[in-house]
Amino acid sequence: MDCCQLLPDSVDMGLILVNGEGRIMLWNRWIEERAGLAASQVTGVTLAEAFGPHVDPRVALVVREALDFGWSARLSHALHPMPLPLYPPGGGRSERMKQSIDVTPVVSEGRYHCLLQVRDVTETVRREALLKQQSRQLRLDLQRLSRAQVELQRSEMRFRELARQAPAGLFEADAQACCTFLNERCEQILGHDLEQVAGTPWINLLPVGEQARVRAIWCLAAESATRFAEEFRYIRPDGESRWMRAEAGPQRDEHGRISGFIGTMLDVTEFHERAIRNEFRANHDGLTSLLNRDRFERHLRAAISGAREVADRLALLFIDLDDFKGINDTHGHHAGDTVLKTIAARVRRVLRSEDMVARYGGDEFAVLLTGTDDSATLEAIIFKIHQAVGLPINLGHCHVRVGCSIGVSVYPDHGSDPLSLLTHADKAMYAAKRARSGHGTTPA
Repeated sequence: MDCCQLLPDSVDMGLILVNGEGRIMLWNRWIEERAGLAASQVTGVTLAEAFGPHVDPRVALVVREALDFGWSARLSHALHPMPLPLYPPGGGRSERMKQSIDVTPVVSEGRYHCLLQVRDVTETVRREALLKQQSRQLRLDLQRLSRAQVELQRSEMRFRELARQAPAGLFEADAQACCTFLNERCEQILGHDLEQVAGTPWINLLPVGEQARVRAIWCLAAESATRFAEEFRYIRPDGESRWMRAEAGPQRDEHGRISGFIGTMLDVTEFHERAIRNEFRANHDGLTSLLNRDRFERHLRAAISGAREVADRLALLFIDLDDFKGINDTHGHHAGDTVLKTIAARVRRVLRSEDMVARYGGDEFAVLLTGTDDSATLEAIIFKIHQAVGLPINLGHCHVRVGCSIGVSVYPDHGSDPLSLLTHADKAMYAAKRARSGHGTTPA
């Protein structure tokens, strides 16, 4: 078996890799068994051609967004229960299996590909439905048996056994958020047992900066008898920072008043960090961690709108490294990457925190400056950039120096829209480069 196919075939999920033209490159055994189509039948065709008219149109949309814009997406089973015509292996084709699909852009050779990770959540959905059904039944039982102490004890035992077996953290709290019950999983998540937190609102366990926000949402839910649902940062007793999501429904007493909430507590740190990483990758250059071109131009467009409202001025700098190609030719692309990362850090360091800097492409950088009302301030910043860029760069086996050419455009003097400012700065940069001709990269 091809080693490149062995790993995809060994995972317990479906993997489909689509290239920039929307054609299937990878189709693992998990998908084969549930789609009834061998990889050899679908390689090189589109998803629509592979699955026919039975695929959910939302799949094609999120794949296109991943290929065109590098956007990630998740087709949750709650909203899109059966996006692909997949069936349980060996179980006939009477009903599609429930699915959850993660759509992730993958960069290869400068182009976006799209990886679809398909998970069978049929059993999860069944268990969730069963748990909801059991919870509803338990609530009815508690109402019916509240008049009899013996029946109340039986209901309590049933509830605690369900809570003990639940994979999520379960909690019960009164209207003031004081916990009256925590299952074992919830105690593990919080790092506290019920005796330690009883009588104190669980919201007091949160960092000070989160308490007011979460308490306001909890009080609103209690006052309006609506569901509480919120994500928040949590510091465990051992100092570890985690992200949690709590969801709870209101409980009523025999008079119909809100007596408290019962709900779940989940550790969503992995999902939260993944979302942050995906957002960072979508908006930043992978080598230098500066803003990428698309994000920079969106900031520029917004900054122009803001400056127009308050009659402010903006300055746009185009920076191009002189004879950067000579570094790649002489020392290799790894050395070129070192130079780009070093220059990016230096430029970022000499600017103010409110200034924006981006890798615009290749060895070009762009800087957006605010509050540069006089030419002396602008010239001082440009001088600092020249000085910082011109310092020696250690490549390990030698040092090199690079210079740079900088073009400037000012809003509103040189244009009132992003295109005109970018064009003027680009032309000014090339004029500066011609003026600096003969100044290149030299070993230090």
